[in-house]
Amino acid sequence: MKKTKKTFIFLYVILIIISAVFVLKVLYQEPEIAAIHKDNAYSHEFIHGEIQSINDLEGEDKELTVLANSGEEEKGNSITVLQSSINNFNTYEKGNEIQIYKSINNQTGDIKYEAADFYHQYGVYYMIIIFSAITILIARKKGVTAILSVLISLGLFYLIFLKMIGLDFSPLLACFIFIIIITLLTIPLIHGFNKKALSAIIAIFVGYLFSIAIAYYFRELSQLGNTPGEEFRLLGIMYPNINLSEILIASLFIGAVGALIDTAISISSAIFEAIEEKTAHTFKKVYKIGMEVGKDILGSMINTLLFAYIAASLPFLILISLSQGSTLSEFINMDFIALELTRTFIGAISLVIIIPIVASVSAYLLTKFERA
Repeated sequence: MKKTKKTFIFLYVILIIISAVFVLKVLYQEPEIAAIHKDNAYSHEFIHGEIQSINDLEGEDKELTVLANSGEEEKGNSITVLQSSINNFNTYEKGNEIQIYKSINNQTGDIKYEAADFYHQYGVYYMIIIFSAITILIARKKGVTAILSVLISLGLFYLIFLKMIGLDFSPLLACFIFIIIITLLTIPLIHGFNKKALSAIIAIFVGYLFSIAIAYYFRELSQLGNTPGEEFRLLGIMYPNINLSEILIASLFIGAVGALIDTAISISSAIFEAIEEKTAHTFKKVYKIGMEVGKDILGSMINTLLFAYIAASLPFLILISLSQGSTLSEFINMDFIALELTRTFIGAISLVIIIPIVASVSAYLLTKFERA
């Protein structure tokens, strides 16, 4: 079994090399998809800086004096930034770090600065540090690998999925390549180069096939069309050549991926623990353990999916619930609600289907081959 583990590690290293080469290939290519009716008379960029003073203007407009912390021409200098009445949802105070929208008239050279939002980057970094410290403190080595897994997933989402779409690749192809690489890289990293990880990977890939088929079927069943939400319509208006149908399917599919991975790993881990404790020896007994574990976690995982989608749509849900005359029928027929419900049921059914798959694969590997 040591030879099997060495082969597993060798293939993992090969995958890392292939992934790195692929990322480098797409990283330095210029995007091929451009926005329609792009106005070359204007250009823009975002900079950030610290508020030094705030002055009230007529109406609800405010004038901010900001010490710029970025920008080739602005960095280190004080600039005057407008906070207009149509963008006064945030209440800024002296010392706040804010994001600034810089608009440049390329014909006249005029520059305007407007307050866009708080500058989030520092806070995000602090959250990452706090999360990493607590995770490593409690989970030790497993915590380190979990953090690496998250960073790899986020990094490759940008470097592979988003970059490939910018290069006019099929959104579904970009989605499949991203998901396959992430699955193969992160599961062995966290759970080791063993049969537990292998059984989970095999079951997950089978689950992916069912999940993508369900996504297509449920999209038609719920009649989502290609633009079930303002963000889809905006994307279609700005980039009419982009394949919205494939982006919708990718969105529905990706929504189920995390839950599929968690469920497969949980069942596979429980089965291997049971074998190590010598509480099961035959395929039937091991399979039964996997099914029982899967049934136990099914309800909580479905709730996890549901609450994640509710949280993402919470402002809209509150807005609709406060509208007078809204009935349950009107509520369900709203496009973004139908979209989130479809995502939930795709994930839920995918979870149900993967339970016997991972139980079968794990039981087969553990009872038909010598344990690693």
